[in-house]
Amino acid sequence: MTARSAASRLGSAIPAGGAARGATLATCALLVLGCGPGAMPASVRHPLVGSAAPEFHAESTAAVTVGVPGTRRTRVTVIDFWASWCASCSRTMPALDRLWRERKADGVAVIGVNVDDSEAAAEAAAYELGATFPIVADLDQRLTGTYGVAQVPLTFVVDAAGTVRWVGHDPASARRAVEVLLSERPAGARSVFE
Repeated sequence: MTARSAASRLGSAIPAGGAARGATLATCALLVLGCGPGAMPASVRHPLVGSAAPEFHAESTAAVTVGVPGTRRTRVTVIDFWASWCASCSRTMPALDRLWRERKADGVAVIGVNVDDSEAAAEAAAYELGATFPIVADLDQRLTGTYGVAQVPLTFVVDAAGTVRWVGHDPASARRAVEVLLSERPAGARSVFE
């Protein structure tokens, strides 16, 4: 049933004199049927989209081990490659930090992979940008090479099964990709209708 036909049915079910309430109910039906995370946003062309994310575990600048796969609770992992000298990263990092603070209780992990030449530069830039999620200093560029990163910022969104589902530069699209993945039924979960 489409949102329009649902709205029509609701509107026709309202007795005469209740037109205002019928219009309100029809609007609510449109909102309910039309809301939700929608489809996965378009990714940039990258060879890892649809493939298994390269596994890694590394110690963050805060001495916490992070990586892919994440913990058992991790439903979505966001990996953002960035640098202190990257102007666009000053927009990406705060947006990803907001995402992490708002959704970490839902199983979202955000890992910043810094490509600067020193851990001190990574820590200072993360602090300046207000990033509170874990930062890994990729001093030898091993992760950068493994993930095929040619420019920063570049963000990867990985599902609970370890598949790269989205790659791109836009933090708003990364957030939408996370919301889509969080709305998907976890593997092995049973529907209340089963």
